[in-house]
Amino acid sequence: MLSTSSIPARMLQKSYKAIIEGVKMKKRAVILTTNDKPQVALVSLEDLEQLKRAKAQQAALEMLKLAADNREDLKKLPADLRGKANEILYSKKTYG
Repeated sequence: MLSTSSIPARMLQKSYKAIIEGVKMKKRAVILTTNDKPQVALVSLEDLEQLKRAKAQQAALEMLKLAADNREDLKKLPADLRGKANEILYSKKTYG
């Protein structure tokens, strides 16, 4: 699990070099707060890459589940639409 600590955003203004160095060296995320409410987090680049990979993997799993759940409905589509659906679902192209 990602280790975190919280600091007021004003502290970042005063001590940004030490805070950034701490995030990089200790691999500990820092949550910046204003009025005691969390606003954003500072994470190391390594942790950011791990978060990106985890998010991409989750999105892929959700897409596979969606395709599996709707496989029978897709089979009922007319041939031209079924071909387009297969192209979208199974090609390596990224649609967005």
